[in-house]
Amino acid sequence: MKYTTEIIIDLPLSKVIAIFENPELLPDWQRGLKYSKLIKGENGEVGAKRKLKVDLEIKTIIMIETIIKKKLPNEWHGKYSANGIDSIQKNYFKAINENQTHWKNESEFKFHGAMRIISKIMPGIFKQRGEQVMTDFKAFAEREVSQRKK
Repeated sequence: MKYTTEIIIDLPLSKVIAIFENPELLPDWQRGLKYSKLIKGENGEVGAKRKLKVDLEIKTIIMIETIIKKKLPNEWHGKYSANGIDSIQKNYFKAINENQTHWKNESEFKFHGAMRIISKIMPGIFKQRGEQVMTDFKAFAEREVSQRKK
C-alpha cells in the first residue's frame, strides 16, 4: 500500500526542521506516543534506531524506527518495523517562502500475517493516521497545541 500526504505549515523551514528533529517534542505531535528510546547509534543520525510504543485506534504497537536517509533540511526517511507491518516513510520539506514550509510524506506499507487482513478490511486507517500526524504537527508548530498526555 502506498499513498502521499502533504501539508503547508506557516513557519520558516528552519523552525519546522528544529521541531521535527527534536525527540523530546515527539509526544507533542505524534498522537498516542507513549514511549520513545534510542537503542542504537547517534540520536537523529542515519542508522540510529529508536524503540517506540504507540497507542493506535485499533491497538497498542511496539515498533522500531530506523533512520535510513537524512539530508535535512530537505529530506528525512525512516523505516518502521512492528509485528505484521513494515513501513517506509519518506519526508520532503521545502520552503515556499520565508514564512511557509511545504511538507510531503510518501508512505509505503507491507503487511504480514493478521495485519494483512486488517489492511484489507480497513485500508483507510493508515492514511488517516498519516494525515493526523501532519495535522497535529502543524497545530503544535504553529499554535503549540500539544497531543502530549498529562
